[in-house]
Amino acid sequence: MTTPSLNFAELVERLHQGVASMSDPRKASNATSYSLADAVLSAFAVFFMQCESFLEHQRQMQSRRGKDNAQTLFGLTRVPTNNQIKNILDAIPATALFGIFGWVMARLQQGGMLDAYASVNQTFLVALDGTEYFSSQKLCCEQCSTRTHKTGSVTYFHSAILPVIVAPGKEQVIALAPEFITPQDGTDKQDCEQAAAKRWVTTHGGDFAANSVTLLGDDLYSRQPLCELCLQHGFNFIFVCLPDSHSSLYEWLKFLDANGEVQTLQTRQGQGRHRTLRTYRWVNQIPLRETQPALNVNWCEVVITKVTDGSVSYRNAFITQHSITLANVAEVVAAGRARWKAENESHNVLKTKGYHLEHNFGHGKQHLAKLLLTLNLLAFLFHTVLHLVDVPYQQIRKQRGTRKGFFNDIQALAKYFLFESWQHLITFMLSDSQPESPTNSS
Repeated sequence: MTTPSLNFAELVERLHQGVASMSDPRKASNATSYSLADAVLSAFAVFFMQCESFLEHQRQMQSRRGKDNAQTLFGLTRVPTNNQIKNILDAIPATALFGIFGWVMARLQQGGMLDAYASVNQTFLVALDGTEYFSSQKLCCEQCSTRTHKTGSVTYFHSAILPVIVAPGKEQVIALAPEFITPQDGTDKQDCEQAAAKRWVTTHGGDFAANSVTLLGDDLYSRQPLCELCLQHGFNFIFVCLPDSHSSLYEWLKFLDANGEVQTLQTRQGQGRHRTLRTYRWVNQIPLRETQPALNVNWCEVVITKVTDGSVSYRNAFITQHSITLANVAEVVAAGRARWKAENESHNVLKTKGYHLEHNFGHGKQHLAKLLLTLNLLAFLFHTVLHLVDVPYQQIRKQRGTRKGFFNDIQALAKYFLFESWQHLITFMLSDSQPESPTNSS
């Protein structure tokens, strides 16, 4: 039986359930004015409504009748102030919300909404890529990484791997739980993306059926220890593999090519001045490194040449454990190239399309920066889910054209009108009917 499609109310209810399962870090007191749910949902609403700051969000959401759209749309009881929200959230580990990512993915799978994302050998592609989301030369905490400049000045920053499910030809990416690149207990070394990737693989291997996921990553990921770890935890991989960092492998390729053991396929695409020639080369079972024991991997390369002038517009190479054949080499390469969607359809959208990823919403002394990033990612995920499964949401997004135009409308309406629910708001936008308007005698 097909599971009913997700909707906004169910997504927010699941967020409420996630918050209800948290331990409130505050001491029990009759003086406690705001619930943990009020603080978490207030922060989430800022990101979901794509506001540039907490204060601006509160100004926009408040009506003039003592009622607030934050209450009706997101189920808040009372709306804390900016500082109250941040003080409460600073003590909450971001991992307390990670289960919601897995729940959403499971629901999408049950409803068949991920079928279109199946790729090589019917696996899902999960792109791993790190990005920075906070930077300051003044604010810092124990969770900060540091960068010392030639001048002696120090930059404090936060970064994380933001995994996303991607697919060639699919614009939407589906966010998964992040892995923070942050100082680790018991070591004085700076944390790094490769170490964080190993933690993500180890932590989340059990979240997926064995051999159901292919991990994508740049050349940083194509090192034997990480490749072996992926296989141990049931993941396949398609990682970029460049000559500069894999000299031994490319010496093997040179030898095999000279003996006619590297296979080749050429295809032509496009018309007129847009015509391209794609040259694929591949070989199976080649040692990844010189040091023994060496993991044998399957290697492929694509070179895209413009037919009009013979110039090369794209070249890249990948390693994988998927067997590469004449029938699937183009599919394997397309999957490997989909890694860029982690940058273009995830990081870039989060930074430039309304989520204000690099804006300092709050830093705190403990967990605030991480928790706010996680809530921002959940807002991004919920928007994606609505785009995939909610027909009225799809219709109004299509009418408004741009993401910015849509959320500008949402913010303006929430500022001047009170809506009973998210569905009421979307229905109004589609029908242009008049919602209940707060009276104002001034």
